Amino acid sequence: MQKTCANGWCKQAFEVSSDDLALLTKLSPIIRSVRYDIPPPSLCPDCRQQRRMSWRNERNMYRRTCDFSGNSIISMYPPDSPFKVYEQEIWWSDKWNALSYGRDFDFNRPFFPQFRELQLQVPRVALVNKNSENSHYTNHSDKNKNCYMSAITFESEDIYYSDWIVEHCRNCVDCSYLSEGCELCYETYYAWGCYRAFFCDFIRRCRDVWFCYDCQNCQDCFLCWNLRSKQHCIQNVQYTPEEYRKRMAALFPLPHSVLRDFHEQYIRIKEQTALHPAIRQLQSEGCTGDLLFTSKDCSGCFDSISMRDCRYVYDGIDTKDCMDVYHIGWAELMYECHAISRAYQCLASHFTYDNKNVMHCDCTQNSRDLFGCAGVNQGSYCVLNKQYSKEEYEELVPKIIRHMQKTGEFGQFFPIEYSPFGYNQSRAQEYYPRTAAQAEEQGIPWSLYEPPAPEADKLIAAADLPDALADIPDDVLRWAIRCEESGKPFRMIRQELDFYRQNGLPVPRRHPDQRYKDRFAQRPPRRLWKRSCQKCGSDIETAYAPDRSEVVYCEECYLKEVY
Repeated sequence: MQKTCANGWCKQAFEVSSDDLALLTKLSPIIRSVRYDIPPPSLCPDCRQQRRMSWRNERNMYRRTCDFSGNSIISMYPPDSPFKVYEQEIWWSDKWNALSYGRDFDFNRPFFPQFRELQLQVPRVALVNKNSENSHYTNHSDKNKNCYMSAITFESEDIYYSDWIVEHCRNCVDCSYLSEGCELCYETYYAWGCYRAFFCDFIRRCRDVWFCYDCQNCQDCFLCWNLRSKQHCIQNVQYTPEEYRKRMAALFPLPHSVLRDFHEQYIRIKEQTALHPAIRQLQSEGCTGDLLFTSKDCSGCFDSISMRDCRYVYDGIDTKDCMDVYHIGWAELMYECHAISRAYQCLASHFTYDNKNVMHCDCTQNSRDLFGCAGVNQGSYCVLNKQYSKEEYEELVPKIIRHMQKTGEFGQFFPIEYSPFGYNQSRAQEYYPRTAAQAEEQGIPWSLYEPPAPEADKLIAAADLPDALADIPDDVLRWAIRCEESGKPFRMIRQELDFYRQNGLPVPRRHPDQRYKDRFAQRPPRRLWKRSCQKCGSDIETAYAPDRSEVVYCEECYLKEVY
């Protein structure tokens, strides 16, 4: 089925395949033995993903007041947000009841405006940060200790300015996508089981490596690429242990100017010299997409693990029979959902954990059989936060579905204009960037809020910092540093300075947000292009666009070269 995207700013042609339609049938809800068919999507895959991403703020955290207690709290919602925001301890308690906001469904109006009115009244939880110790500035995280300004961090300790850090990682700064117990890593992206890895990408089980790309089981390597089980290498040249140690001793501690030159050289190596596989899939079968692990029969999926029979899934783990979902785990039978965990049969819902049979819901937890609810915890058989009996619920919901089928709302994720965040505060801005003017033209919400500048004894330009680490005084902890790229001032914390000194690193010249943007700019986009293998000429699909400079091989040629 060929369609044209209904977004006025897009109008891109896209296909809804027979496999898509078959999965939509499987995902369609059944009430009293009657199936209510989900219609084919009206937006292209990118616009559907953009809409979901606009509802996610991971990294922006603000000081504000709890609307229940009046306490000063840390929140993903800025002080000028139109929503009621409760600190976590209050939101999860029995001190308030989401059902007190319940209302009747009005069949003379579309669903989404009614839901918006409810959404603006029901309190939202300030952060999602569970079972953690001394980790107040972390979001979408669980079971951490001593973590700061990080997101998507689980079961880890002493993590700073990082995201997607899982499985018992420790002492890492400015990193993304680390797992399997990574320790003492800095400015590293996608690493598994590594120790002392600095400025590296796509490395596995490496130790004491600097500026290394796509290396496995390597130790004591500097500015290397595509190596397997090597030691004491510099720019892929083998040295004796004595020669290597002598060369490294002459470098450290690295002054900022020298480190900057090495980093620029590393970027050139990745862009012009290193070999890149067309896509990265490990132990996966019958899949299209990139960065897929232990998955089977998945199409158009990215950055996901252990999936079966899924389509258009991004950032998923342990999912089955899901379509058009983002940031989802341990779930089955999901469609057009975001931030779902431990759930079954959810439709067009946002931020729901431990739910079953919920449709068009926002921030519902530990519940089942809900329709159009917000903030309900441990509820069942509710519509617009109003309680019904099972019989009443099963009689009312089909009527609402038929009403929404006529208005074209059924099965659609919440409109982008209803997002709890400004577009520029959300992850959508990273993958589908817009200017403020473009957002206004397209009716996309935009935040003008600017957090106050950090309090400091003085403000110093990054260029005025001493080049050598030994010349940085402890007083730097009381200074605000003006980012050399964005101009935004930022401060360091003691643990961060100790990390730099421990590892011979200069203090950063860029704001943590800019450092994150720099890392993000190095990753391939979540999109596939057709091009030819630069070794054998065979046709491939790859995340590297044809006009990019990287050397890209098909899987067979790549494996022959690196092993």
